[in-house]
Parts: sequence; structure tokens; C-alpha cells
Amino acid sequence: MQLKRYTIASLILIVLIGAAAYNITTESVSFELLGMVFPNMPIAFWVVVPVLLLYLASVVHMMVYTLVGNFKLRRLNKDHEKMVDALRSALLGSGERNNVYKTDSYKLMGKLIDNSIIMPYETLRAVGHEKIDEALELMRDVKEKKKVEIKKFHLPNTASIVIQNNLNRFERGEIDAESILSHSESYGDIVCTKAYETYVKTASAGAIMKNKRFFTKAALLDFVQRINAAENGITLSNEELLPLLSDLKLENEEWVDLSDAMSKNMLPEQRIRLFEMLSEKNDDVMEGYLFTLYDLQMIDTANEILNNTSKEDYQIFKAYRDLKAANKHYDIAIFLHRSCD
Repeated sequence: MQLKRYTIASLILIVLIGAAAYNITTESVSFELLGMVFPNMPIAFWVVVPVLLLYLASVVHMMVYTLVGNFKLRRLNKDHEKMVDALRSALLGSGERNNVYKTDSYKLMGKLIDNSIIMPYETLRAVGHEKIDEALELMRDVKEKKKVEIKKFHLPNTASIVIQNNLNRFERGEIDAESILSHSESYGDIVCTKAYETYVKTASAGAIMKNKRFFTKAALLDFVQRINAAENGITLSNEELLPLLSDLKLENEEWVDLSDAMSKNMLPEQRIRLFEMLSEKNDDVMEGYLFTLYDLQMIDTANEILNNTSKEDYQIFKAYRDLKAANKHYDIAIFLHRSCD
């Protein structure tokens, strides 16, 4: 009930009670209460006084609870604003969040959302709140590889949506690989690695080695294919390649892939010597070394190595060796599921 309406209704009630008491008796009375002497006043007046005091007390009561309610409502509104910001952050994957909520109704949801990433269904286009709808639109536009204004969201570089947007910009040619790698701390490892895979196809050997921490298997294969190439080629010694290959920690079949890529342009003598040096320090390289030898028709050397291994080891290569011995000639690449050019 609004205070104005309550006051009017109370005054009407007080007047009616006073009028009723006055109609009953017009006498006056004085009395003593708790050592206090009250003056001689009509009985109707003394009847109205408690009702008036009750009205005043109820008004004070309502004002106190209204004030308390306003404080609670203010806390709820602030928590609601925090929750909206947390929801937007969870949608955009903005990283670490640690909001403090004042009301119990928001504490549980807030803790959960602050430690979550929300991935809504694609059918959700809007919810009717400006901040959330902006986030949904941004997510949709980035996924569709549109140009967006992302700076106003103040997202960290590690946010997945920022990473995807930078990948989109790189794909559109708005930023080039060299710019990304020159400011690697601003773009993060994922974007730099993607840019590096393009960078190794054209950059100088020195520039490539300068950013070698972004090497991937795909980048490595493109890189080694350029060694001694007639077009866009580079020159790199085995001594320069060895530390790079040691850092990458390739596995068995990946050494075969590496040798296959090197076969495009690298000089056979350098290729054989490289794998010989690698196999002396790492047993996992042996498959790549055997592939290299058979691919370059170094049959006797490959057979000698196989003859000094246990029966269970390198069975594919031993099968190939036996076929060769039986005058069955196949390309070694067939055995390793690689195309033969």
C-alpha cells in the first residue's frame, strides 16, 4: 500500500473513531500514568490519541522496512548487472573471472558461470538484453568470418573468439605472417603457429629459424622441401638442421614423412648423411633412415642394417627386402601408404 493512500485511510479512520467517541460522551477527563499527569481533555481525544500513535508507529515501521528493502533491491540489481557481465564473459570466453555476489540467490549461479564457458545453440539469436545480444552477434559474425569491431569488448588475446577473429583476419589478408610473428606476444601461439605454416613457404632460412619455436610437422615438411629447390629454394647444412629436428621430437612414422618431403629437392648425399647422423643418436629415426636408403636404392646398406635387427623389428621393411631378393620390384612408398610420383 502506498504511504499516501495509507495516510488518507488512516486519517479517515481516526476522524470516524473520534466522532463516534464524541457522540457517545462529551465528558472530559484527566489522569496520571507512570508519574505523568495528563491534562483534562475530552474522552474522544484520549480515544483518538492511541490510534494516532499506532498510525505513526506503523509509518515508521513501513519506512524502516522500505529502506531495508531498497538496500536489498540495490544489492540484487548490482548482482544482476554482475551476472549479465559474467554471462557475456562466459559467452565470449574472456578468461579468468572472479565476481563477488552479495545476495545468496546469485552466489551459486555466479560461481558456476565464473568457471564456465557457454556455447549456446546456433538457433539462439537474441535474448532481449543489449549486452548479451551484442555478444551473441559477435560470436555469430566471427564464426561466419565477417569483419567485426572486437576491441570494444576488451577481451584478452587468449580468448578463443579473439584467436578465431585473428585467424579470420589473417585468412582475409588484413594481417600478414611477418606482422604476426613480429608481435607474437599480441597474437598468441595458435595464431603464430598458423601464420608460421605460411611463412616457411617463402621466408629466408634465417628468418624461419629465428621463429623456430612455432615449427609444426606441417611447417617442417614445407620447409625441408625448399632445401636446394630450383625455385624459392634455400640452403641449409645438416649441422643447422640437426638441432631443429632434435627439438621437434618426431616419432617413428614422422621421420618417414620427413624423408619423403626431403626427397623432393634435397641432394641424396645430404639426405643420407643427415639420417645417418640422426639414427646414431635416436633409434626412432631408423624407420626414416631405412626408407631413405631404399628410396635412394641403397639396397645393400639397408639390408645390412636389417640383418642386424631382431626378428620382430621393422617387419614392413623386411618384407620389402625379401620381395626385392625375389626380384619383385615395388616402390618402397607403396608399403608405407605413400603416393609414388
